[in-house]
Amino acid sequence: MIESGGKDYSMNASEQELFWCLCRFLDPERERIAALLQAGAGTPAVLGQLLYNRMAGVAYHMLAKTGTQDLASREFRNTLRDVRLLSIEKNQSFVQCRNRVAEILEKSGAEYALLKGAYLCELYPAGCRTANDVDVLTEGKWITAIGNALQEAGFRQGYIKGGRFVPASRQEIIHRKMTRGETVPYFLEVGLPYMPYLEVDINFSLDYKNTIDAALPAFVSEAKLRNIGENQCRTLSDSHFLLHLCMHLYKEATTYPWVQMGRDMNLYKFCDLYVLLMQYTLQDYKNLAEEAEKYGLFAQCCWVLSAVQTLLQIEDPMLLGFLARYAPRDLQKLDRVVDPAGKKEFVYETPDLQQRFFAGNRIALLREVQGDA
Repeated sequence: MIESGGKDYSMNASEQELFWCLCRFLDPERERIAALLQAGAGTPAVLGQLLYNRMAGVAYHMLAKTGTQDLASREFRNTLRDVRLLSIEKNQSFVQCRNRVAEILEKSGAEYALLKGAYLCELYPAGCRTANDVDVLTEGKWITAIGNALQEAGFRQGYIKGGRFVPASRQEIIHRKMTRGETVPYFLEVGLPYMPYLEVDINFSLDYKNTIDAALPAFVSEAKLRNIGENQCRTLSDSHFLLHLCMHLYKEATTYPWVQMGRDMNLYKFCDLYVLLMQYTLQDYKNLAEEAEKYGLFAQCCWVLSAVQTLLQIEDPMLLGFLARYAPRDLQKLDRVVDPAGKKEFVYETPDLQQRFFAGNRIALLREVQGDA
């Protein structure tokens, strides 16, 4: 049992099993879900974890897919259903906004790629994956052209505080650009259902260090228009898209401020990789290995894919074969948390990822590394 601030955040084994079963929506286990629901595992604790990890839409899709809705309590079932319906409507607003940003960027003449939810929200079944903003990857040399294009379209840089836009100072804009590998977000008031403001985040680094490497220019220059649903958007190649997700997830999972915020292990980000990996062929894995090795991203990629496999208990032979062949023997050494501001490094006292996932306070599980340990 793990406690944080006097509150118990643990779930029993049946609750945890139901949570994972409802999240593995590409591997439906109808009989097991039915048995767990009939045994009363559909508790407020499970419902809360599904909502917190943005997996409520996926969970209701799974209940509908397996025909087990009526085995869940009314509150459990209806809450998941309503969130999925809301997510469908929210995604309609988001797709309008995504298409608007894509049109602006195409006219800017800059090289760029749309990331994460901009592509993934239409790859999932309806209402299973939402997005709050449009993430853009580009090189530093294109930032001015993209920024000018957005500003000409009415966007302004700043933040949303208390539901209202607050412009960023020039000092904030410069500081964030120099230290975080991204710009202060751009906002446009659009007044759409569940999306009063459209946010655009421009990234020009693959990690928090704002480093310059060979991967970023290649990723951006090889981006291409891809069909998603009835729309098109410019995004990364298959292997580059997956590698970017891996780098982004690894950054958040191993950077101290993200652990402090409790945003280091949001399951929907692991689920994104699960969705892509379940479509992978042997040739895709071969391409992934070549690209990861070319740009020195192999270790981080393997750590993240291993974490996805462990958390979601994926038994796909191709994924297991890839990890068995390519994962470094010292993969556990990557399971550390870095505090850039304090110049400290930590290790987890709880190596079990599933146990760590349900911890109410993962900061309490960290131990500072001394010297060269």
